[in-house]
Amino acid sequence: MRVAIVGMGTAGVSVLRQLVKYKQFKKLEVDLYDDADRMGQGEPFQNDSEDFLINVPVDHLSLNIDNVLEFREWYNEQDTFDYGDAEYLPRYVFGHYMKSYLEQFDTTFDNVNVIKHEVTHMYVEEQKSEIIPKRIVVCTGDDVNSCQKYDYVFFTIGTMSYQDPFGLKGLKGYIHSPYPANQTLAEVDDNEAVAIIGTGLASLDVVRHALSHHQHRPIVMASRSGKLPSVRGTMQDIMFQFVTIENFDALKAKNMGVVPLEEAVALFKKEFEVRDIPLEKLLKRRKYDAIRDLNYDLNHPEEVGALQSIFETLKENMDWIWNSLSREDQEQFLNKYHRYLRENTNPMPRETAQLLVDEIKAGHLQVLSGLEHVRQFYGKYRLRFKNVDEEMKMDVIINATGPKKHLSQLDEDDALLLDVANRQIVQAHPLGGIQIVPSTNEVISPLYGTLNNMRAIGQMTNGVNFERNGVTMIIQQAVRAVENLYDTYKAKKSLEKEARKQQKKAEEKAKKKKEKKKDKKKKKKKK
Repeated sequence: MRVAIVGMGTAGVSVLRQLVKYKQFKKLEVDLYDDADRMGQGEPFQNDSEDFLINVPVDHLSLNIDNVLEFREWYNEQDTFDYGDAEYLPRYVFGHYMKSYLEQFDTTFDNVNVIKHEVTHMYVEEQKSEIIPKRIVVCTGDDVNSCQKYDYVFFTIGTMSYQDPFGLKGLKGYIHSPYPANQTLAEVDDNEAVAIIGTGLASLDVVRHALSHHQHRPIVMASRSGKLPSVRGTMQDIMFQFVTIENFDALKAKNMGVVPLEEAVALFKKEFEVRDIPLEKLLKRRKYDAIRDLNYDLNHPEEVGALQSIFETLKENMDWIWNSLSREDQEQFLNKYHRYLRENTNPMPRETAQLLVDEIKAGHLQVLSGLEHVRQFYGKYRLRFKNVDEEMKMDVIINATGPKKHLSQLDEDDALLLDVANRQIVQAHPLGGIQIVPSTNEVISPLYGTLNNMRAIGQMTNGVNFERNGVTMIIQQAVRAVENLYDTYKAKKSLEKEARKQQKKAEEKAKKKKEKKKDKKKKKKKK
């Protein structure tokens, strides 16, 4: 059985780690595709500035679903990177942890083939005379000679490229994506006025790097809300008592197969009530004042950590929660509640928060809200803010607004995803990304229906796998997808065995028929 993993970042490496656990692995031929720079590390964890920290503590991040301390153990054993007993490590260190397993498997297994080329096209080989998928073809060039046929494909290409909310891509002085910062920000002059568009986690990476390498002019961070991520508090282990599959199943039985949003929210609120956590107060603690908001979280680690822990647990269970809601209620959730989930998950490290407070107070950093538009005019970028008459003039704009969400936003930076959408292998989900089967990650094609030999994992599935693109959630999806591959492998072998059995029976029957006919001829001849 030939298998391809297209994209070798977190999802691709996780799939490979699960594949090798099975004794049937030696029966597979596995080809791994990605370009040389990203192979084994992916884009978020590529070699870059050490200012870019993972926003999860080292002791809570691992590719091993059974050992949360594996990354820490790997870090302690290796001697290439030394940041002491750090609570948070640079992102690229986690990338090398992932890459070490890829290299180990490449060395250990003869049936693993590392192909350091980007995939350019994918298409479906159809059954003879019918529009029924047979195998999936993966190409690394623009002609069929670069293509290979596979029985099973894991589509794990990572996040979509960065969005361009103000249409500035290609203009001088506009840095469309901040990564890798050690290359993209290298040409920014110390005397140039720099604005970072976006105030999420990506913008924090840029700020840390820019503050280390750009000291002459204050740096501006600007977005519509001006809200920074929350600061990590003292986290707790949470086991839901009310938001449970059993309670959701009971609600589905009463409501014709769906869970009404407000009833789900009522169960969620009970999780706070039973723990005596002041939900309403904590949700309203943010006042659009960066220093005040940061200091509140820094000074209340217990209650903020309790809130974050419950929201993180919600996120971990979002696969079955999200798909219990009707489409109308999913949209209502996005409009009414999603901002609370976004603000209170993926919190920043405390040391990053303290750095921001210090730099704002020192006048090296400004965090501004109310951004409405950015344009280039006479060689300068003009930032327009709500209720402010005069535009702010800047020399350089660094885009940190995050990746695209919808297929309709794609451009040449998302060439492969565009290609498979154009070939009708994938189709858009109305809430973002592509259509997949929630429980199995099977790709749903508008032309071929459900592709049981193609699994998609990662940010491009977020319309269905809502908020499921963290490392732990990706590993969970990889576990499930690999189990399905081996189920498919067993079923295929069983069918092949049955087909051989039937063929043998048919051959024996034909042989007997032939011998019978021959005997008849002999008897006739004797007469």
